[in-house]
Amino acid sequence: MGRKHFWIGDTAIRIEMILPKIEFETAMNIDISIEVNECVSVYPPREDTYLLIECIDPIAGQKVLEMGCGSGLISLHCAKAGATVVAVDINPKAVDCTTANFQRNGLQARIHLSDLFSDVEGRFDLILFNPPYLVGPGEGDLERSWAGGKDGVEILERFLRQAPEHLAHGGHVVVLLSTIMREASMERALAAFSRRRLGSKRLFFEELWVEELNISVR
Repeated sequence: MGRKHFWIGDTAIRIEMILPKIEFETAMNIDISIEVNECVSVYPPREDTYLLIECIDPIAGQKVLEMGCGSGLISLHCAKAGATVVAVDINPKAVDCTTANFQRNGLQARIHLSDLFSDVEGRFDLILFNPPYLVGPGEGDLERSWAGGKDGVEILERFLRQAPEHLAHGGHVVVLLSTIMREASMERALAAFSRRRLGSKRLFFEELWVEELNISVR
């Protein structure tokens, strides 16, 4: 177990959290100077958010797309590292929340509404996605941030079908995965990519891990 501090909450109070040990290959440290306000009906930063951040290493000047930006914490870390960031979400409240959090931190990004890649233009060096992965339908704005359909993989599968068209030469996708997803469906969705595990975290009810995906050359 380890102790870390994060700025989070409606009043941006620094709180102390006890996190499970994370095993990772590459990592970016959580930046405790970043202030993030949680917003109503928007997925807040949780264990999966922090794991994904600690498994990426964006480079200054890289073009980065975050799909499903929520409150914007992942995109904020990328922007502060010097990346050129585009952050999108299907939830208009999340777009507003991320925009406000970027303004709070004095950082820049293009932030807008999009159902996956429907309103995304251009190609990116790095595409990040912490997908909805709980089994079940998503009715409201908040529910759609965690509901991954009948097998927990429906949204991820749609994302992965479209992602290669938006990758720059040598670019890659980084996604968060969970044992809650039905394994057979997940493996089918990932079959077109070469895969490298970047980090993992065990919780009492599931295991989370992050993979870097590259287009397979067959």
